[in-house]
Amino acid sequence: MTPQHVKRKMVDFMVFNNPEKIYRAQAVKATPPQPVQEIEMIVEYFDKTVESISITFNLEELEKLVSSSFGTGASMNFTSANPPFSINPRWVKKITYRTK
Repeated sequence: MTPQHVKRKMVDFMVFNNPEKIYRAQAVKATPPQPVQEIEMIVEYFDKTVESISITFNLEELEKLVSSSFGTGASMNFTSANPPFSINPRWVKKITYRTK
């Protein structure tokens, strides 16, 4: 959830004055940051090429994002990489994670 989305939900909940939903929205907003670690993503494509990507991220969060990308068909965008790049999940056969 983006911060704007959480704020919007809180405003909507306050309009209807439902305390249970207000507390739930505040709990979502107050979740602590997840621990990050260095992860190697090994991407295997259908054309048999293999790519290794090193990333510092939370493993559970990364798995959720990749799974969501495969489910929706949306590209995985790595905007903080230098240079930024994206991976189209339609061409990916398998992704393996290795923690360091």
